Amino acid sequence: MSDTTARLGALPTGVICDALGRLGLSGYMDGVRPFRRNVKMSGRARTVSYGPVRGDDGPKFNIYAFMRSLDPGDIVVFGTNMSSCWLFGENMAHAAQYQNLSGVVGDCMARDVDQLAELEIPCFARGSATRPPRDIEFIATDVIINCAGAQVHSGDILVGDGDGIVVVPGRRAADVLLQAEDLETLEQQQERAIAAQAPMPDLLGILAKKKTLKT
Repeated sequence: MSDTTARLGALPTGVICDALGRLGLSGYMDGVRPFRRNVKMSGRARTVSYGPVRGDDGPKFNIYAFMRSLDPGDIVVFGTNMSSCWLFGENMAHAAQYQNLSGVVGDCMARDVDQLAELEIPCFARGSATRPPRDIEFIATDVIINCAGAQVHSGDILVGDGDGIVVVPGRRAADVLLQAEDLETLEQQQERAIAAQAPMPDLLGILAKKKTLKT
């Protein structure tokens, strides 16, 4: 894992979202949540695209073989057009964990959620389901996907916590990190000002700085 990825992963997703906003960027997943509490995740995205079944004997795919081809610290990201089927469960999550991946993410459902909540590897999905993945099929790997409203490229950096997941464009990661670390410092200043019941001009000054691009 790169230093930039690790430093982004140490920050709250809310701060990173604010940093994206400073830069005019967008990358927010809607409704994708972790299965265990107090989770922190960061890593390089490796995408898998799924779509409605065509029935024309499309490309063959084995998710376990794909995960074994990934580097430690990578995150498997499924784009399924918000499928109501489960696409992964305990076995797949365990395989990702043994491969030393940083997480499994999908805008689908998952099963075995009680077990997923106990695993070390962070797993994020839209919820739980027993409906099997018979209505969707594999399309391609390492392509641009729409995952829960966010455009995700392989090589982007994903950061996840209890609030959800934010997507940092890989080629802008250093820019986002600069803004995010500045915002985290200002967040701490704001907390101290609130706790001390600082004069309103002081508090408003901090809020104004939070909206100012760091150069």
